[in-house]
Amino acid sequence: MLILRAVFAVLLSAVLATSALSSARQNDDLGVKVKETTAFLLKQRQTPAYRESLRKSVIAYESSLTSRCMDVTLDFDSAAVKDRLLGLLELNKSGEAVAGSWRESVPGSACDRKRLYNVQVDYTEHGPRFTATFPGEAAGDPELQRDTLRNIERNFAILHLSPKKSCHLEVIDTHAVGAASTIQDNGIMTPWKESWDIQSCDKVYSAPVTYTPDAKGTAISVETSGIQPR
Repeated sequence: MLILRAVFAVLLSAVLATSALSSARQNDDLGVKVKETTAFLLKQRQTPAYRESLRKSVIAYESSLTSRCMDVTLDFDSAAVKDRLLGLLELNKSGEAVAGSWRESVPGSACDRKRLYNVQVDYTEHGPRFTATFPGEAAGDPELQRDTLRNIERNFAILHLSPKKSCHLEVIDTHAVGAASTIQDNGIMTPWKESWDIQSCDKVYSAPVTYTPDAKGTAISVETSGIQPR
């Protein structure tokens, strides 16, 4: 079992629901900020520039795969579109967004292969950044997902599943397994499990992953014996 550490962003909705130590006024203020951030997000999603930025980040992911598909479509009007708030919106004196973070989940396809695409959007003083994370249901932020892939790569090396140097590992889908993580009274998320679909050349494997958060970060455990061809 390999262990890596990374930071997992706590969902604002969970914080809002369990903030027993905050005053009623603080909760009201937080609720207003959540609504403002959500309204801003939804407004941005309707603009051509924002949608094109999401699409470009998805194309960057697709171009990293062996298939290198550039024919990508996103269904922004689907009922399956979801967003997850990670950081509250802040505006400068000119009314421009200088902070705010969320993850967009948008169904789409690449060369007729259907996927649920995920893009983390971070607003900064220098403008928005769009970072594609792996498709599917993986809950972690970009750093946690990168650490997970490195962990899986080490397990593949142990099992000698990628004998050719040209067969680099590609994440083509991720799945939630069992109950979703929730925030505890101590502010730490409960453990959760996922299964990652990993492609190595022409073969696809499923890799079971368990995440265990604590006060220092999140431990990543890949079940080596559970890595199986699909």
